[in-house]
Amino acid sequence: MSVPISAPSLARGRRAGWLGPAVRSLGPDGTLAVAAIGVLAVMATVLGGALRVPWDGIVPFLVIAMMLVALSAAIDVVVPSRRIVPARAFVARQWRALRLWAPFAIVYLCYRALRGALPVLVDGGLEETLRRADEALLGSSPAWSLSAIHTPWLTELLAIAYATMFFLPLAVLLGLYARDRERELRHVALGLQISFYVGFVIFLLVPARSPDVVYAFTEPLVGHGFYEASMAAWRELQAVTYDAFPSMHTAISTLALAYAVRFGRVLAPVWPRTPALVMAPIVLLLQLATLYLRQHYFVDLVAGWTVAAIAIGASTVLERAWSGRARRQPGEVELAIEHVQGRALHQHVG
Repeated sequence: MSVPISAPSLARGRRAGWLGPAVRSLGPDGTLAVAAIGVLAVMATVLGGALRVPWDGIVPFLVIAMMLVALSAAIDVVVPSRRIVPARAFVARQWRALRLWAPFAIVYLCYRALRGALPVLVDGGLEETLRRADEALLGSSPAWSLSAIHTPWLTELLAIAYATMFFLPLAVLLGLYARDRERELRHVALGLQISFYVGFVIFLLVPARSPDVVYAFTEPLVGHGFYEASMAAWRELQAVTYDAFPSMHTAISTLALAYAVRFGRVLAPVWPRTPALVMAPIVLLLQLATLYLRQHYFVDLVAGWTVAAIAIGASTVLERAWSGRARRQPGEVELAIEHVQGRALHQHVG
């Protein structure tokens, strides 16, 4: 005797099967990268010629991708536990590494495109609003109040700390790669991607440029050479980019420290606290530098901490939901059989 399968059971099966094989293989981090490309394509269509990524943006994009693959290849050669003799296996691992690193190159490409779109989409900045918010919280915005402690050696030290933004998360990612912990690496990658894309959206909602770009300070900052060279590069970007709020230096460095704490036992099994202890003073100096070097308002840092918290929470929730859906595959047929068995048992007991 056939037992009818109810619509709710089939609906549950369809929901369980919403992840196709390709999407499941991409994972949440890869899918987010694909979605970012889709959004970028839509923006390019809507804005037409106004959205351009110049060659000075494409070249660094390619350099970043090549550098990340080269670093992972070097790890595969140098780290004894990852050495693979067969050439075919080595090449296969490099293709896998390329899949791990590709989303970060896409993040950079989106940033460069956003840099070109912001002047078109934004009429003016909210710098004065952020400055007044600082004054309401602290009495004075740190970009001005910290002038009292300016010295060339401190300026140089904080300029170096400010430049470590990308090296901090890269150290965590490469450490996890060297330990062959792909699951943790992809989790960190997902959190970093979410933070960047959330930050990009906020750039559009709360456009603002750095104090150093907008305001004329009576006392210029002076270093010993590195500050002047590094800030010249940053000013080239900031002159046309409303990227002060939130502080992505703060968000990314906070994430790097959080993951160094969380995965300390993976990164350094013998001394699990070492990654966080080494990174913490650098992060502290970097976040101080955002204010001292007049790159951000204090409320930018608060927003950066908030973005980091959102990224940590969202990546955890998304990863759990993703893996939970994947475990319920293949879905519809099994759920239908389960429903039939449940009804048969119910009829027998009754």
